[in-house]
Amino acid sequence: MKPSVILYIITFLGAFFSDIASTLGAIGFLILADTFTGVWFAWKEGIKKEKGSFWGGWKHVTSRKGSRILIKIILYPLAIIVAKVAEDYFIAKIPWIDVTAGIIAGIEIKSIFENIGDILGFNLWKRIAERVFPDKKIDNAGE
Repeated sequence: MKPSVILYIITFLGAFFSDIASTLGAIGFLILADTFTGVWFAWKEGIKKEKGSFWGGWKHVTSRKGSRILIKIILYPLAIIVAKVAEDYFIAKIPWIDVTAGIIAGIEIKSIFENIGDILGFNLWKRIAERVFPDKKIDNAGE
């Protein structure tokens, strides 16, 4: 029996994606964390606007804002895959995967920190900067 073409394609894709699987997993985790904190913040704001109603908070979690998640789920892994192709087949001296993943992770981490700061009611970036650099005056960190 000859192996089918589908088996060859699955084997190729598995080998191709094996070295970026952990990167894709980490980016996926950051997207989920950002989504969770964003929904939490929207729900909390909804409770404030609905004067303490637990279920009223869910009115402010909208599908319009949720559609951004689909864009992230599609475009971020696509950017990592393009970076892998660029690194493997075009310019190997530049760590395209690491640079792309770093930019995406930075965007998501900043968004997570902003959501957590909004939930807690203070600028989390400013608090961290004040702890890391106690001698310097920090005005608008993270804004």
